[in-house]
Amino acid sequence: MKKRWSIWVREYGSNHDVELMQLDGDPAPVVKGLHAKSITIKKSIFEPGRRRSKIPRYTFVRVVDNSAGE
Repeated sequence: MKKRWSIWVREYGSNHDVELMQLDGDPAPVVKGLHAKSITIKKSIFEPGRRRSKIPRYTFVRVVDNSAGE
């Protein structure tokens, strides 16, 4: 039987988890890519200059083994 994995994430500013995807292969490269994703936030639209900061898009990434119950 093939292993099946679910990846659950929590986006920045959210208070609940969402199942992002299910996959059959190794979840490690996907999780590494999810940790690398970021969003850019402007500190103020009224101040001159481009004060921006990058923060991680997902604050929480969890991998669940779906075949554990079988």
